[in-house]
Amino acid sequence: MPKIGRSLPVLLTENEVLQLIKAPNTKKPLGFRDRTMLELLYATGLRVSELVKLEVKQVKLNQGYLRVMGKGDKERLVPKGQYS
Repeated sequence: MPKIGRSLPVLLTENEVLQLIKAPNTKKPLGFRDRTMLELLYATGLRVSELVKLEVKQVKLNQGYLRVMGKGDKERLVPKGQYS
């Protein structure tokens, strides 16, 4: 039997994404954190759950990737974006 009742997610336009990323006040520590998190989500395609579990030791800035524990506790390497 076909699955019923599952709808597709609503996508944001590029302009809406840019407005969202620019919204936090980066002159304050929490605003800077929020901006960084939004940029990482947008640039890497991380799930929110993966982002909030991310530890400093998993961020490999010099190598240009993040070591992420994804669904089912599977580890994957995610290239970080140029600006994130």
